[in-house]
Amino acid sequence: MLNGLNEAQKLAVTTINGPVIVMAGAGSGKTKVLTHRIAYILDQTGISPYSILAVTFTNKAAAEMKKRVEDLIGVDTRYMWISTFHSFCARLLRLEVDKYLPPYNHNFSIIDEEDSLKIVKDIFKKLDIENYKPKYLRELISKAKNFIGFNLRDPYLKSVYDKVSEEYEYFLKENNMLDFDDLIIKTIDLLKNNPEVLQKYQDKFAYILIDEFQDTNDLQYKLVFMLANRYQNIFVVGDDFQSIYSFRGAKIENIKRFRDDFQSSKLILLEENYRSTEEILNLANQIIEHNPNQIKKVMFSNNKNGMVPFYYEAASDKSEALFVIDKINRFHIDGDSYSDFAIMYRTNYISRVFEDALIKAQIPYQIFGGLSFFARKEIKDMVAYMRIIVNSDDDFSFNRIINEPKRKIGPALLEKLNKHAYDLKVSLFDAIPSYNGSGVGVQALKDFYKTIISIREELNNYPLKNLIDILLDETGYRTMLLNEDPEHERINNIFELKNVLKETDELVDGDNFAKLNSLLNDLSLRSEYDEAKDIDCVTLTTFHQAKGLEFKNVFMVAMEEGVFPSEYHLDDLDLDEERRVCYVGITRAKERLYISCSKYRRLYGQSEAMLPSRFIKEMGTKYLKNISADYSKKSQIDFSKLVDKSITAEDYKLGDKVIHNVFGKGIVVGVAENALKVAFPSPTGIKTLIKNHPSYHKI
Repeated sequence: MLNGLNEAQKLAVTTINGPVIVMAGAGSGKTKVLTHRIAYILDQTGISPYSILAVTFTNKAAAEMKKRVEDLIGVDTRYMWISTFHSFCARLLRLEVDKYLPPYNHNFSIIDEEDSLKIVKDIFKKLDIENYKPKYLRELISKAKNFIGFNLRDPYLKSVYDKVSEEYEYFLKENNMLDFDDLIIKTIDLLKNNPEVLQKYQDKFAYILIDEFQDTNDLQYKLVFMLANRYQNIFVVGDDFQSIYSFRGAKIENIKRFRDDFQSSKLILLEENYRSTEEILNLANQIIEHNPNQIKKVMFSNNKNGMVPFYYEAASDKSEALFVIDKINRFHIDGDSYSDFAIMYRTNYISRVFEDALIKAQIPYQIFGGLSFFARKEIKDMVAYMRIIVNSDDDFSFNRIINEPKRKIGPALLEKLNKHAYDLKVSLFDAIPSYNGSGVGVQALKDFYKTIISIREELNNYPLKNLIDILLDETGYRTMLLNEDPEHERINNIFELKNVLKETDELVDGDNFAKLNSLLNDLSLRSEYDEAKDIDCVTLTTFHQAKGLEFKNVFMVAMEEGVFPSEYHLDDLDLDEERRVCYVGITRAKERLYISCSKYRRLYGQSEAMLPSRFIKEMGTKYLKNISADYSKKSQIDFSKLVDKSITAEDYKLGDKVIHNVFGKGIVVGVAENALKVAFPSPTGIKTLIKNHPSYHKI
C-alpha cells in the first residue's frame, strides 16, 4: 500500500492520529497522499468506511478520490463521505433538517446562481427598485453570508439591501429552498444550536481530511473546526504558494489559524514535483521567493535536462499571437496534440486576439470555463420539470416552466393563484385543484396539474431515462423546440440528458424517486470545473481557471504591467496574491513554458504602450531565456505558411470520415463548392458544414 510513495508522502500517509498539516507543492502528489491515507487508515484501524470524512472543492476531484480509494482496497466508495463541502452539507442537512431546522424539510431544493438571480430580479420588480442592478444586490447577499464582518457604509444602499435580502430569505424559506451559501450556513447553525447533533457527527467521523485547505473561507474553516475539535484527528492538505481565491472569500490566514488552534499539529512538506522539469521549477521557486510570510518550500524534480523557459517581447499584441500560433504549429507538426497546449492570461478580454489568430490558422480551441451543459436554458427547463415532479413545494421551478411552452397562463391569473395559495398556505402547484375559475388559462393550469401528477404516478413504471421523452411529449416541449430550432441543437442537448438519467439509474439505489432526487442534488452542486470538453483542441484559460490543470506546453501571455499584475491589485497584499497566481501559471507547464508580453496592446479601442510585468524582472535572467531577438524579423508571420495544408477543400470526397468537436465522428455524404454534408450518428443526423472550418477535420 505504501509502494511508490516517497519518504515525505509515507510520513503524511502513516501519521494518522492527531492534527496534521501538509504543505503540498504543485504537482507533488497530494491526491495520491489523500487517497493512500484513507486506504491506510481503513487497513490499519478496521473502522467503517463511513467513519471517514474527506472534503474537497470540486465534484471531479471528489470522484477521482473515490475511484482511487476503490482501486487501492476494493471498498465500495459510492456512499462514503467523500465529497465537496456543499455536497457534504446537503447530505447532512437532508438527514437532520426535518427535526432540527423547521420549516425546512429533507426535500428542499438547491438553487444555483442563475436561479438565485432570477429571484432577486422578481423582488426588484415587486419593490420597484431601479437604482441598482439585481446582480449587484445578489452578489452583496452572497458576500454577507460568506464574509464575517460584512458591512455596508452607504445608508441608502444598506436600506435597499435590507429590504431585498429580507424578501429573498423569506422566499427561500417559504419555498423550501436553499442557495449554495445556505448549505454551509444552515449546517453550522444546526450543529451550533444542537450539541447532541454536533457530538453525533464528531463521534461519527473518526478521521477528517480536507483537500485544498488554502482555499477554505471563514465558514468552511469554522465547520471543519467544529467537527474536528473533539478528537482532533484532522488532516489538511494545502499550499500557501497557490492561495489565489481571496475574491471568493478564501483565507490564506486559515493555514496559520489551523496551527494556532491545533498547536500539537505536525507539519509535513511535500517538495518533490512529479509534473514539471527542474528548469520550470527553478523559475517557479525564483518568483515565489519574493513573497514574505510563507512556509518555506523549495520544489525540486528528478525530471532534469529540460528546456529553460523562454521569454518573448513582441512588437504588438497581434505579433504576440502570431508567435504563439507559430510555436503551436511547429510542435503540432512534430507530434504534439492540440490538447497539449494552453494559452493562459490574467483576464478574459485578452483572449480575443488569440481566438482570432487560432481561427485564421484553422486550429481548434476551447475556452475553459465557458457556458456549461447544465447552464443551457433547455436543460434548466427540463431540470425544473423534474424538480416539480419530486417536490411540489418548489414554486420557483413552477414559475420557470408553467409557460414553457406557452400555455396562455397570464400574469393576472398567476397573481390570483398566488393569492389563493397564500390563503391556503400551500404551494402554487398544490393550490391548482381547489382554484375556482374559468377560461383558457384556468383550463391550462388544470391540464398542467394533471400532466405532472400522471407523470409522477407512473414514474416507477419505466426506466428512468424514458422520463425525458415522456416530458417532451406530455408537456409539448418537443413540439415547441422543433418549431423554434430547425437545426435540432437544443433538443439534441436534451437528449444528452438521457445518458445522465441512465447513469443515475445504474449507479444509485432505490426507486426512481430516490434516483431522481439524487440526480437533482448532484446537478445543483455541479461547478464549472466539471465541464471541460474532451476534444483535441488548444485550451484558452485564465490562470485562476487553470488551477488544478496541467499541460505539456504553456504560453503565459500578456505579461504586462497593468494587465498582470492587474492595475487593480498593486497594494502589498494583493500583489502577493498576484504573484501566487503567476506561480500557479508557471507550475501548470510540464515540459515547455513560454512567457510573453507586448510593447503595444490595443486597449479600449486604441493602441497603448505597455511595459513588461514586474514579475518578469523578478524571474531574472538565470532561469529565463530571452528569445525576442530571434523573432524580431518574424513579427509579421504569414498565416499561409503556418496552416497545415495536408487537408484542403479538394481533398474531401463522398465516404470520407471526419471528426467534429461537438458532433463526433461522421461520414461525408455530400460535397458542394463551399460546404459539406456530413452524416453523424443519431440523434444528430445530417449537418451542413462550411468547408475547412476549424471545428472538424478529416480522419
